[in-house]
Amino acid sequence: MALVEKLNDLQLDHLDHGWVTAIYQTEFLEFCDLPEEYERAIDSVDLNATFKEIIESADAWLSSEDIPNEEKSWAYLSRIIQQKKVLAILAYYIDYGCKNVHTREYRNYALLASRVYFKLLSIPGFKVYHIYHSQLFAQSLACLHFPLEMCDDASNFNSKELTKEVNYVLKQLLEFVTDLEVIVEHLKLSPTDMNFEEILSNLVDITGYAIVDKLHVDKLILERISNMIYKIIHTLLTDARGSNEKAITLLFKCILPKLVNSSLDSKHGNKCIGPSYVTYSFLLLATHGKAALNGYLCLLEHLCLSPDGLERAEVRELRSKLVVGMMSSLPQASYREFLQWLIDLSAATRLCHRQLAIETLAKLLDSGHEEQPAEQAPETTENSAPSASSSEAEPPGNDQTPNEQASGSAQPEDVDMLGEDTGSLLRARKHKVMHAEILRAVYERTDDESGTLRTRALVILTKCLTSKHAPLINAMKQLNGDGEVSRLMAVVARCANDERAVVRKAAATLLQQLLADRDAPPPQEQHLAFLVSLCRDASIIVRTSAIAALSELLIVRPSEIVLNAFLDGPLHQISDPETKVQEQVLSQIERLLIDRLRKFTGPECDEPMPWMFLAGIMRRHKKQHLHKVCLMLSKSSKCINHRLVDILSSHLGALNDERDQQCLLLLTSVAPHVEYSDLAFVLNYYYKLTDNEQVDAKLLGLTVDLLGSWARFMHAPERTRLRDHLVQRLAAATQNACRIKCSQLAAELDPDNLTWVTELMQLSERRAVQSGDVEEALRAADLSLAAPVPPGPGLLRVFLAVADAPEDWDDARSATAVAGMARLCIRSRDAALTCAPIFAALLARPTEVLAVRVNSLVGLSDICARYTGIVEPLLGTMCDCLATDSPVMLRRMATRQLTRLLVGGYLRLRTPLYYRYCALLADEDVDVREPAEYYVTCGLTVDTIYHHFVECVLYYNRDEMNISFDNRQLIYDVMLQRMSLVQKLNVQCRLAREVLEHAADLADEGDEELPPAINAALLDTITILCGPRMKLPKKPQKSGEVNDIDDLQERVTTNIVSHKMKVQVAEVLVPAVLRLYSRLSSRGGQINTYLVQLANDLLKDYEQEIKEIFEDNEELMKSIQRFQSTIGVSATFGNVRNLVTCTAPPEPDTPRAPRRSRAPAGRRRALRI
Repeated sequence: MALVEKLNDLQLDHLDHGWVTAIYQTEFLEFCDLPEEYERAIDSVDLNATFKEIIESADAWLSSEDIPNEEKSWAYLSRIIQQKKVLAILAYYIDYGCKNVHTREYRNYALLASRVYFKLLSIPGFKVYHIYHSQLFAQSLACLHFPLEMCDDASNFNSKELTKEVNYVLKQLLEFVTDLEVIVEHLKLSPTDMNFEEILSNLVDITGYAIVDKLHVDKLILERISNMIYKIIHTLLTDARGSNEKAITLLFKCILPKLVNSSLDSKHGNKCIGPSYVTYSFLLLATHGKAALNGYLCLLEHLCLSPDGLERAEVRELRSKLVVGMMSSLPQASYREFLQWLIDLSAATRLCHRQLAIETLAKLLDSGHEEQPAEQAPETTENSAPSASSSEAEPPGNDQTPNEQASGSAQPEDVDMLGEDTGSLLRARKHKVMHAEILRAVYERTDDESGTLRTRALVILTKCLTSKHAPLINAMKQLNGDGEVSRLMAVVARCANDERAVVRKAAATLLQQLLADRDAPPPQEQHLAFLVSLCRDASIIVRTSAIAALSELLIVRPSEIVLNAFLDGPLHQISDPETKVQEQVLSQIERLLIDRLRKFTGPECDEPMPWMFLAGIMRRHKKQHLHKVCLMLSKSSKCINHRLVDILSSHLGALNDERDQQCLLLLTSVAPHVEYSDLAFVLNYYYKLTDNEQVDAKLLGLTVDLLGSWARFMHAPERTRLRDHLVQRLAAATQNACRIKCSQLAAELDPDNLTWVTELMQLSERRAVQSGDVEEALRAADLSLAAPVPPGPGLLRVFLAVADAPEDWDDARSATAVAGMARLCIRSRDAALTCAPIFAALLARPTEVLAVRVNSLVGLSDICARYTGIVEPLLGTMCDCLATDSPVMLRRMATRQLTRLLVGGYLRLRTPLYYRYCALLADEDVDVREPAEYYVTCGLTVDTIYHHFVECVLYYNRDEMNISFDNRQLIYDVMLQRMSLVQKLNVQCRLAREVLEHAADLADEGDEELPPAINAALLDTITILCGPRMKLPKKPQKSGEVNDIDDLQERVTTNIVSHKMKVQVAEVLVPAVLRLYSRLSSRGGQINTYLVQLANDLLKDYEQEIKEIFEDNEELMKSIQRFQSTIGVSATFGNVRNLVTCTAPPEPDTPRAPRRSRAPAGRRRALRI
């Protein structure tokens, strides 16, 4: 018989029985090398030709009509050939070829040996005589992986050769799959058979089309192979009763790792693999209907539960898109049930599951229709019932979700999908999304323990606020509520103080969208205060976000309140230490102010934003800030140019005095940075002002300032005319608020001829000395600032009379005298030495006129800017003006003057000025608090705050300070906000040494109560240590965003600082707290309650460090155990034993044999030469 002869050509007689038996014993899993005798026997045999001949002879034998059917079976063949040897040698070549795919010879052996095996399986009786072996059959199907394996490791071929090889393999696979399709119908495999899942997995691999995008392969052959594979799989999924639900579930289980791997990266190949498997899943659901629904739901759930790669944001993005796309093919009831399962998953234990659930829910918010109420929902053909647990598809982890027992979805019982059009099913269904419930789940994640997830939830809510989708808008309104304080505003208030910078940034963006809604009420001052405070945040990303939010808000909803917030927040950040923040503020101001200016064509055509901005600058006294903005813009941008001056010149004098004042304010800021010679518009406006007897002093002062900036560009006739005009006015006018500016401008226009100012000054001086007229003396003092010679001593004596003012002097006269003294101190150090004590005395008199005290304060400030040493002994008097019982105007002026001196570097913030100044951080008056906040957050160095922090805690608890507990905590919070992690940990050590240990020492001295100051300082210290600013950094999580620089920096800092510094802090802080608790526990009270909380937190946060440091300190370990037993916590430190070990006898010492002493080394022989 030809078949037997061809099988004998394999030289089976030379094959060792032991080798064959070993293969059968390992169930075709392990293969040894061929015996040497057999290798010599087949050395001259062409295996490729032999395998092909066996295939042809088997086909001829089975199709021959001359051979009786009784002989066409294994019952006949088993008596002629040794089938075990045949199967063993075929299994060897299949295994060897699969392990050496890149060698063409071995690859061909595997393909042909598999086809031979398929032919043997086509002979009747294959199961009775054990020809079919599930492991061998599954291993033969591994040949379907050959094209993909060749493409994945293409190091042995170039692209052209590889394409040729792959096409050759595809042609062989076409014959392979043709034989396989025939044999699968005879095998009648079921899900209970061994290796059924592996068989399905091998079959489904080639349907992913992974090689299509890699090479120019023959797509027609590949498509034919895939279609045949689909038919084979369909055969395996059906039985006599129809679709086999268990087999379909196993197939979905095989598809699961393919979908998971396709979402691990966004390579071009995976973009083809994922959709092909998704489409095939849709087809399975469409074809098998109810039988496939449970497996499909199980596939979706395990796609969400599989943790592979979910720590990366891009993987979560791809996976969520995949889940949302596959959900679209679910029936309505199943869709609702799975959506509810996703909502439950968003509150799961594992972080990666919560993150994926939130990402998936976020993508569902923008799709679908609004969920209708139950009474209005259309009836469906589905009746949902809980589905059984899927035992074949186990969840990938033990610590899973709230529904950890596999499928939590529902399986409709009477859905019939077989009648549906397949094309319509592949298109996304229009499902009804439960927007309100999804938003509620997202809202709950804003309080998640993971900062990354809190950030993501805030970002999703922010995006929903900008949506135009009507159902989503209604759901957002329902979530926000109708209360006085909306839910989202409460979330912003909480997250604006979050420990993570990215969360605070997201809170700023959310608040911007809440306030930018035109249907919402106008922005309130308390809401804008969050953004203003975030503009001075310690993190640069938070500051930039808050600045951008206020800028956009000012554009969208311009109002005086929003403008004030912008001037209090972003405008101050032009002095930010980070250049990036400065550039952002400048670009926003350029966008709001400079870019919107247009030439005047009429009041109706004007853009209101620039003029509202300039009005706010004037109203909030931010002129110096505008000057600095223009200076920085002139260096970084080209917007400060002649064109801007031309635009402003068209507005000057065109509308009203208010517009003129705004134009002049911006022109005086721009003028020093623009060379402009066409000054006719300024001169004409000046002469027009002076012709009016009731001229506005502010307008005239700004105009004179502008002329002074451009005086060097005036032509000679213009200079002469202007100088003469100024001199005439100075000589004629007795009351002139711009006298100093006018005299200095006139002197600048003709610096070589200053006789006129000297004569005018001396004339006014003689009149004042003779008559004692203070107004005339003030005129002489003003002119002396431009005169080349100083005034006589008699002028100062006229002003010094204010120290003991006559009874006929009114309040205005006294204030004028003080102002005159201040003028004379500018140019004369001797006058400053004489006047400074007088200023201090007048300032210290509570009964003195307010104008006198304010002018005295300004005079001392001017002296300090020039002669700091004169004023330093008198700083206490200036600090007394900051007291809460001082007049409001005096307090505001004192704060501004001290801040000006500190920012300018004329004054150093030393104690006790430091304590008094920092106390302003909690002042109730906004105009007093804001300058202090600005300097402490932007101008004061962090090292200074760190070095004085503990002293501030002790100083603010003195009896004379009278600062409330809440205000003290507010001051500490502003200071701690600027400190680094290392400095905060060092502060904990200093507080432990200088406050806690000191209080414990005082408690040891007697049973009396602690002094009130120490008691208050102790309460402050414990509150600080328990507060969120002092919380230790949590262990870095691997779930941070890949491109999140702030998160990366935070994790690096935590890794570097955490252990070393925590050891140092634990060594000092833990013993001090426990010692203090042992002294004060019997007294009770609020401090004792706070001490319990602090000690409990410390034992949790520093558990590892305590065990490392105090392992041998039995006394401290006992005190820790006593504390834990007192508060009812199970002991976690020391030698903690259970009932068995504590009663068991000690282990006996193991006897040891005495060691033998080492024998002395032998003496070395001397080498004889």
